[in-house]
Amino acid sequence: MTRSNSGTITTANEAVDGQFANKVTELVDNLGKALVAFTLGADVSTVGRWARGVNPPRSLDVERRIENFHRVYRFLMTEDGDAPGRSAHEVRAWLMGVNPHLDDVSPAEAIRDGDYRAVMAASRAYAAGG
Repeated sequence: MTRSNSGTITTANEAVDGQFANKVTELVDNLGKALVAFTLGADVSTVGRWARGVNPPRSLDVERRIENFHRVYRFLMTEDGDAPGRSAHEVRAWLMGVNPHLDDVSPAEAIRDGDYRAVMAASRAYAAGG
């Protein structure tokens, strides 16, 4: 447990749940709830609850999907870690389109199916202009 500046005591689980809520919220705000739900293999209402911090994901597979989806998104948005790489609209289009580096599967579908390494490799190729 930790104490915040406001004096509220936070458990480790609450802190982790908040991190997932923040990541899901960022994805939803920039990519749309439907694409996020598809990519995470969840329904739209469940994604909404995760974004609000209600009923956080309790499956390790879903937690991994959220982490890896967010990692790919942030990489494409800020390739060098600081400066914007591209717009959320462009990243959304890339996630939805068929990808030759993924045997013509969309990156969103590949993330949903757990092929995280291949998606990250495809995002690096995309960032390099390929």
